[in-house]
Amino acid sequence: MKKIFILVVLFIFSGLTFACGSDIQREKMAEKLYADDDMRKFACAADSCSKQEFEQALQFNRYEQSFHGKKLQVCLVEPTLSATNSYTGVFVTQGNDFEFQFISYGTGVKVGVNKVGVPMIIEGGFSDPDNPDNSVNQYLWNGSAFIFSRNVPRRN
Repeated sequence: MKKIFILVVLFIFSGLTFACGSDIQREKMAEKLYADDDMRKFACAADSCSKQEFEQALQFNRYEQSFHGKKLQVCLVEPTLSATNSYTGVFVTQGNDFEFQFISYGTGVKVGVNKVGVPMIIEGGFSDPDNPDNSVNQYLWNGSAFIFSRNVPRRN
């Protein structure tokens, strides 16, 4: 019985660890994204939906990086609806509250670090069969926000 209790507690805390903050924080992120017409229409797969329906159509993925000894948490908020091109909300925190960075439209967003260990985001360009020479945008963490760094052509 004691082992089952421990497993249940670990399961609950692991869910909280991998989520992007508290329920209230996720609601605030969803509310911010709900205000964007294109994001809302895509996630809802309709011209309109309630905030609750919108929030249920989102998935929250957390990534952690280190920057000058501080933990940086990046939350990527994406619709559960999958498509070649989609919208992704990017939020960041170094403490308790996630701050909105931007909404990406394209083939996806990846979180990582550059060669010198600075956290970065790679934003895939949108897929267009008539223009296969699309590129990716790179954003670097400057200590308080992700800023556009450069546009990088894709290699074949």
